[in-house]
Amino acid sequence: MPWKNVTPMEERTRMAILAEEGTYTVSELANQFGISRKTAHKWISRYQQGGVGAMGDRSRAPLSVPGKRVSPR
Repeated sequence: MPWKNVTPMEERTRMAILAEEGTYTVSELANQFGISRKTAHKWISRYQQGGVGAMGDRSRAPLSVPGKRVSPR
């Protein structure tokens, strides 16, 4: 029997669904999935706000860069 490939998005979704069911605490889920409680809360919040579509990776680029000069064209 081959190993099942699971994407990070599927794991995040599974964790958020388990959190909504209320069977486990956030601390237990964080331990089980090998993430911090802060990260667990982040994924649960994203799932509640946007469902499965919100579970993907987001850009880490800053939205603005204070002090950056814009040169005239």
